[in-house]
Amino acid sequence: MRCTIYSPVVAHQAIEAARDVLPGWLLHWEGEPERWGSAIFTSAQGTLKFNSLEFTGPMDPFGKIILGTSSYFWRREDLPESVKEDLLDFVAQTKWLVGVVGTSEVLSEDVFLKAALEMARRLNGRVFNGTDLISPEPRV
Repeated sequence: MRCTIYSPVVAHQAIEAARDVLPGWLLHWEGEPERWGSAIFTSAQGTLKFNSLEFTGPMDPFGKIILGTSSYFWRREDLPESVKEDLLDFVAQTKWLVGVVGTSEVLSEDVFLKAALEMARRLNGRVFNGTDLISPEPRV
């Protein structure tokens, strides 16, 4: 299971959102908690790894992902122009990418998505699942 959170802000403390929906899971940081490169949650259910990626310079990995995502949505003929424009504007405003990788045969997709969507909600971001940018439901 994989997805990427596209966020208009860089807010490493938003990892607490995943911590809230993964009670009892152990958290290991790669880097400092305030500026982690990876945050890895583990439990008997499996592992969820969040990888941080920010802009560092022209044509860096961040820029290539943003360019690729923009090109993907630009070429989608099944989307109305207004939807394309919204998606392209959102992608252009992305300041932080958080890749989410879930491993283990026993880790349910529900747990994986719940953690990714909750973090995206805290970041006012969207989750790219490989075909669509999913906006998390607002909290009621």
